[in-house]
Parts: sequence; structure tokens; C-alpha cells
Amino acid sequence: MNEHTTVSAKQLCTLVFLSLAVDMAVRPFTSGGSAGAQIAILAAVLNMAVVSILLLPVLGLLRREAFTTLKGGVTFGSKALLTLSAVLFAAGGAAAMVRSEAFFRYVSDEPMPQLLVYGLFLLVVFYALRCGLESIVRVLGLAAGLFLLSMALMLVSNLGGMHLSNLTFQPFDFPEVLRTAARGFTLPPELPLFCLLSLHANREKRRPLLKTLALLCVFYIGLTFCSEAVLGMKAQLQQQTIHTLSRLGSISVFRRLDALHIAAWMLAELCKVAALAYGVQSALTPLLPHSQRGGKTCGYAVGLLAVLLAVCAGAPPETLRAVLTAGTAVLLACTVVYGCVMEGFYAKKRV
Repeated sequence: MNEHTTVSAKQLCTLVFLSLAVDMAVRPFTSGGSAGAQIAILAAVLNMAVVSILLLPVLGLLRREAFTTLKGGVTFGSKALLTLSAVLFAAGGAAAMVRSEAFFRYVSDEPMPQLLVYGLFLLVVFYALRCGLESIVRVLGLAAGLFLLSMALMLVSNLGGMHLSNLTFQPFDFPEVLRTAARGFTLPPELPLFCLLSLHANREKRRPLLKTLALLCVFYIGLTFCSEAVLGMKAQLQQQTIHTLSRLGSISVFRRLDALHIAAWMLAELCKVAALAYGVQSALTPLLPHSQRGGKTCGYAVGLLAVLLAVCAGAPPETLRAVLTAGTAVLLACTVVYGCVMEGFYAKKRV
């Protein structure tokens, strides 16, 4: 890995946006018996506000000298944080592969064998790691453009089927909003990944991660509104709401563009896994002897990803989400504690 890799903060925010937006696309927004769009949108806004508040201490540390010591992996605290980061990112990548394979199997008339899909994912990820972070973020930018184009086409193709009469309006129920927000609350591994990769980013005064979270909230609101405006209450019963909307669209010679939508979404998922795998590699590199760094680190990162893939393959999706949320919360909290301790150490050293 090139230790002098530099990317911009905007590119890292694009990484976060695409990784989390594709999660909204390839998994159902709602499940049977859950709240409608009105409650779901309010819950999403509440969750976005809570996540933003939780991130403020971490984002404040990104500009501090103490945080840069994490890159070296010299102290015991930095080694522990990097180890936890590597495991968390690998688990996030494995969970993304499991979800992608399930989605691909759902939308395919003749699905490929599961092991073959996983093998292709790992091969592409290994190649991406060999190419480096700059190549990953460039491809990710292209994938983000295709993904947004797919979403725009899906929206336009369903305009004729949208009816305000399909929307359900009910009295404001704050306890129900809280319950829905609690059920859907998640802290994805992409948040600490942004912090770790910021060590490779160009120094910029503005860190637009909070704006990215706001855009994600708007994106979710748009998808939720569109799904209920087209499908009504049936949107809550769909196994993959977004796939249903893509098949209902009528802009195509063959009256469907769902195959192109699926291709764009799977490319986005692949970029998400590659970014998380690079996070694994970036976290492992300072922990290894110099003789084991470079090309060998790619193999170690993919190997850890494969091990956790075997662990995650049989786990229920809700369990994976809960574990990743808990792991991310622990990592963010430990990062804040580490940063404060190191900042105090440097303050005493300067006196």
C-alpha cells in the first residue's frame, strides 16, 4: 500500500454516501406491520440528528495532532483501535457481501452458486486493493454517478403511477416515532472508516460528513415517499421495495430497465465492499512488520474478509446490523477516549 496516498474529503464523503445509499436501495425500507412513510420519515430525521450529535466529538478530533498518532500504530492504544477497526471493517464488508448475494439471488431468474458469487467478490476486492485508494475512489465516483442516474430514471419512470391518495396520513404519534427510530437506528462501519481514511486525505478545514448525512436523510425521505406514493400500504409488504419500483417503471423499449438498475446497484455494492476492505488493509498495515507490508497486506485483508464472511453467512440480517452498530459505537467511543488521552499527553509535553 502506498503510505503517501492522498484523497480529498469530498471523495471520502462520496464513499460514505454511496455505501449507505445503496444499503437503502438493496434492502427493504419497511417490513410487514411496520410504520408508514409519515412515521418512517420522522424517525429517519430523528436518527440522523442523533448520529450527527454522536459524531461531533470524533470529527472534532480529526483536526488534532493526537489523532494522527493512530496512523503509526506505535502506542498500545493505537494498536488496539486499529485491531478493532480491522475486524469491524471486515465484518461490515462480509455483511455487505452476504446482503448483495441475497439480493442478486432474489432478482435473478437463474442465480449463480453462492460460493461463486462470494469468490468473484473477493477476487475483485483483491484487485481493487492492489490498485490502491485513489483508483478505488475514482471508480467509486463513477459508480455513484451511475447509481444516482439509476435512481433518477426510476423516479421519472414511476411519476405516472404516483398518487397522493396512496399516502397514509395519521395523527402525530411521538412514541411511535421513537419506537420506529429505535428499531431502525444503526451506526454503520463507514463512519469510523471515514475517520481512518481521513488520515490519508488532504488537509481541509471543512469536513462535510455531516452534510453527507443530511443528504442521505433526504435521499431516504425521497425513496420512502416514492415507494408509498406508488404502492400505497403495499410498500410495507414488499420484500424488496426498490426492485418492485424498478420493474414498474415504463421507460424502456422493453418497458423495463430493471436489469440496468440491478447492474448499477451491484457495482455500488462492490465499491462499498472494496472501500471497507481498504479500511481493513489500512488498519492492518501499521500492525505488521515492515517485511510483511506492501502486497502481502492485500492478502491478509482479503483473508480476514473471507474468514468473517464464513461467520456472517449464516447470521440473521438483524443480528448483523445490531452487532455492527454496537461495534461501531464502541470503536467511536474508544477513539474519542484515545484522542482525549493523547491530547492531554501532548499538552503536558508542550509545557
